[in-house]
Amino acid sequence: MNSKVAVLFLIILGLLLSAMLLRNGDLAWMALPFLFYLVTGILQAPDPGVVQLQASRQVSKSDSQGPATIDVEVTVSNQGTALGSLFLADPLLEGMKITDGQPCQRMPVRSGEEIALTYSFEAKRGRYDWKTIQAVASDPFGLIELKYTLPAQADLYVQPPHERFNRLALRPRTTLHAPGSIPARLGGRGTDFWGVREYHPGDSLRWLDWRLTARHPGKFFTKEFEQEEIADIGLILDARERTDLRIGESSLFEHALSATASLAEVFLHQGHRVSLLALTDTMVWVFPGYGKIQLNRIMRVLSRIQSGANEMINSLDYLPLRMFSSHALLLVLSPLVSSDWPFFPRLRSHGYQALLVSPDPFDFMRQAYPSGKAHELAFRAARLERCLQLRDIAQLQIPVIDWQVSRPLYPLVSHAIGRARGQREM
Repeated sequence: MNSKVAVLFLIILGLLLSAMLLRNGDLAWMALPFLFYLVTGILQAPDPGVVQLQASRQVSKSDSQGPATIDVEVTVSNQGTALGSLFLADPLLEGMKITDGQPCQRMPVRSGEEIALTYSFEAKRGRYDWKTIQAVASDPFGLIELKYTLPAQADLYVQPPHERFNRLALRPRTTLHAPGSIPARLGGRGTDFWGVREYHPGDSLRWLDWRLTARHPGKFFTKEFEQEEIADIGLILDARERTDLRIGESSLFEHALSATASLAEVFLHQGHRVSLLALTDTMVWVFPGYGKIQLNRIMRVLSRIQSGANEMINSLDYLPLRMFSSHALLLVLSPLVSSDWPFFPRLRSHGYQALLVSPDPFDFMRQAYPSGKAHELAFRAARLERCLQLRDIAQLQIPVIDWQVSRPLYPLVSHAIGRARGQREM
């Protein structure tokens, strides 16, 4: 019973007491409609022993790229007796913005009938995990209520919005010994001619060099082609709260996150092995893998990761580089702070190839700076300090991309990789 029953009871009791004290029969007659209302509700109240409700949930997409419009349908089946009123309420999760329909409704339900609760919402990047739906069975007047929590599970990952990159022509110093698209500077099976060697038993006769064999009677020679293999790539994402600058709803971290998603997608589509390490309030690690399954793992991690702070690991220098193989190509995505410099000499001392993609925090925050000579001088001094830091990193033979997030990233990455490839560094 809810507060309505208590209010009706007090009204009836008050009218009857007033009729007795004032000896006024009209007051007693006035209590009859309220009494009829209360008795009717009690008689039509659902019996807890015969209420049988089952719920199921369907979501229009299991994985989507945000922001996206998602349709949700919750179906509730009444396997018991008819219910005078059934109220359904689907709890809203954080980040949901209803665009169509309502996540709650009330209606009578006959025995064996199914009713559907449908609505649409705009989903930002994140994970949406539904477990239950709330149901309240009552009489038509809502006097006596039976509350139920019905299982109705569903899962949705909204991936970060990201740019689709074209093919990136990598040329790392070392490769993994698996068929791929990168010339490995080794003789074997491939498409580009590599050289000629003496014939070994088991070599295919179709690759015999008949001209050279004719000039050397008694010997056979076979052609070799340059092997094409895959690269081992590690993505390092800086998700520290201290580097997450915000202007309204826009976030510098979201730009770095989208760039990470674009790079992971293009490298996995090219057949490379990719892993991910993110530094937030803890270490988030995705083990190396291939193909669509690995892309799904990385996208799901990127969909739910948030910037965080931890004073124990507040610098890139705390990153455990040994989690990556010694021949991995590391792509670091970070706006950088002054205390991050020691990380890059350590990275090179371990023999890793690396590429730094650094979203420019000053260009991002420029519109939020107040005008004035003092602020302009402070801005120029900070920019100069950043330029010196990036120059020192570049002197370690680490290609640096100073990325203004308002510009597309793909041409900058393609140019940096091409320039490093000319120097036989990537």
